[in-house]
Amino acid sequence: MKRNSFGLLMVAVLVLTLALPAVAAKGQRVVMISPYGKGAPFDSLAYEGLENAARDFNLEIKLVEARDRTEYESQLQAMAELGYDVVIALHDYFGEPMKMVAPYYPKTKFVLVDSQITGDTENMLSVAMEPQEGCYLAGIAAANATQTKKIGFIGGLDHPIIIQFLAGFEAGLRSVDPDITIYTAFSGVFDDPVKGREMGLAMIDRGVDVVMHAADYTGVGVLKAAAERDIWGVGVDLDQSDVAPGHVLISALKDASGAVYETMRMVVQGEYRPGLMIYGIKEGASLIAIPKDLPFYAENPHVLEQIEAARERIEAGEIEVPKTTKTR
Repeated sequence: MKRNSFGLLMVAVLVLTLALPAVAAKGQRVVMISPYGKGAPFDSLAYEGLENAARDFNLEIKLVEARDRTEYESQLQAMAELGYDVVIALHDYFGEPMKMVAPYYPKTKFVLVDSQITGDTENMLSVAMEPQEGCYLAGIAAANATQTKKIGFIGGLDHPIIIQFLAGFEAGLRSVDPDITIYTAFSGVFDDPVKGREMGLAMIDRGVDVVMHAADYTGVGVLKAAAERDIWGVGVDLDQSDVAPGHVLISALKDASGAVYETMRMVVQGEYRPGLMIYGIKEGASLIAIPKDLPFYAENPHVLEQIEAARERIEAGEIEVPKTTKTR
């Protein structure tokens, strides 16, 4: 009787063990390398996605800051040497260094976030969050909010990825009012909110009453300038309504959190593939954050209707948002 009970117990244990998900075992070790750290909006959002994945998939995670570009290659190499299963790096800057390092560590999975640079290896994946779709929807809100028909855009660099923000925003504006004038400027840096504020104030002096940024931490200063002069600001990457309460009309999301989470899900579930992955609306990306307590939307409910209609048309493929523009 005892022998039979023991046998039944062992069968039950075996069945339970087989039924448990693979992530219940020892988690993989993942490191994220950031040039700006958690103080920068985009980088904070990306790490938030990794934290969420760590919770759900039993990962051991670490964040490393690497501010000196001359050390990017050595940082990637050092993390691989330390035995991390997955090495994630943020932004284009790490593209070429990662292409150099990845072939020497075939057992390590490398992930480049916010870039379309790909390596010729079986262990490097680039994940791009194309921002033009969310910016298009933000442009619809901005076009409805402007009184002067003068709208500003401040980017970090005149770079193809930043131009995608501008192109989508411009297309959204034009879909509502083709006669709007767009003023553009580029800060040259992504981590200087003081410069962002100065540039924002200078642009407001030109008559703009809505200003969007695509300049990461520099853009925090742009939104502060908007609040200072009592105009609308448009945030990016994450919900930035808390940066300038009552003055952030809408935020165009570049869903880094969702992209990193989805990438780690793929790794854990054996779906990791090298090459390029575009994470957009069809992949489940969140596009915008709207502060619904703003009086503007209560007074103009048709704006929310226009935004939702456009979102549905983008998802259905009826609107193809441009990635380029000649506007500078």
